[in-house]
Amino acid sequence: MDMDTALKPREYSHNAEIKWNYKVKLIVADVDETVADVYKEASPEMIKELTLLLEEGLSIFFVTGASLKRVQARIIDKIPQNLRRRIIVGHCSGAELWGFTPEGYLNEKPFYSTYEEVFTPDQKTKWREIVSQLISEFKLSPHEAGPVQEFKEKVGDKPLDIMMEDRGPQITFEMVNSHNLQKEEAERLAKELGIAFSQTEGDSSYDLRVPVMDRAKQLFDEAKLPLNCQLGGIFALDFIVQGVSKTKAVHHVLEDGQILSTLGLSKQELQDPQNIEIWGDKFASPNKLKTGPDLQMSMSFSPDVRSIDFRDEKQEELPPNFNVQLWSGNQRLHNGLLEYLQSRHAK
Repeated sequence: MDMDTALKPREYSHNAEIKWNYKVKLIVADVDETVADVYKEASPEMIKELTLLLEEGLSIFFVTGASLKRVQARIIDKIPQNLRRRIIVGHCSGAELWGFTPEGYLNEKPFYSTYEEVFTPDQKTKWREIVSQLISEFKLSPHEAGPVQEFKEKVGDKPLDIMMEDRGPQITFEMVNSHNLQKEEAERLAKELGIAFSQTEGDSSYDLRVPVMDRAKQLFDEAKLPLNCQLGGIFALDFIVQGVSKTKAVHHVLEDGQILSTLGLSKQELQDPQNIEIWGDKFASPNKLKTGPDLQMSMSFSPDVRSIDFRDEKQEELPPNFNVQLWSGNQRLHNGLLEYLQSRHAK
């Protein structure tokens, strides 16, 4: 394909009825709100459908901001052990890549770990000292991460109460009550904290994550720590190792024939776009200079590979040069994926 042709937007039918692709061999899937609700276990119905796929010889590559421990507890541990060899996990947005032995046990070592390769013990300590400094400066009150409803029942709508999780290669603030502040509340916080809010054109609310993120970048740069700060999901602020991305994790797998062989796949098979499918819930972006986090998975494949978006997103904000299709069923997010999986059994 010549460069001019490659750069031309493709015309994809985002609203067509989506039917099961019986040629698919590899599924690349986000976890939170795609396979399971945030910090909750996948439903028994979802585990049943994923188990059936693995029994039929399909392979699943989970690429997620969640930690390996949580992905195991919420999904993988519920799948029969003899089938886990067909699963790999790129956790913490791809900072580490893990697989399972033929007997279904977690491998002793990851296929790679950007975190361990890049960070010294002193840098790991300094990172956490800066996170503590951010909590103090912004008067944040951190709580253990868990289901959003349980958190809100505990703390109400207090904007400075957050959930926090140290995942090793990634530290995440879940700023449930402060990502969509109204003007009056934002002005009160700005005065209390001595900060200024910036607002994107067209936004009607204010996001406390942005000044926290800006301050974190300043502190990380001063300490010469190779870290990035990014907004994740709906209300997360992620501190991650530089160079980490879902794109890199997927690309690593595609280029490593040994990893693919553990899944019963080959590079040649994955040349066919129909043999791959991507599941996520955040492909759109209102900012043309950024991409939805789940689009990072799509970017390692041919634009013809189908990506299914299980969130109600604006069609005009979907990338025109990727085959991202909005789920056409009645349910959304993890319930939409379950609806899609169950639809393949219909006569």
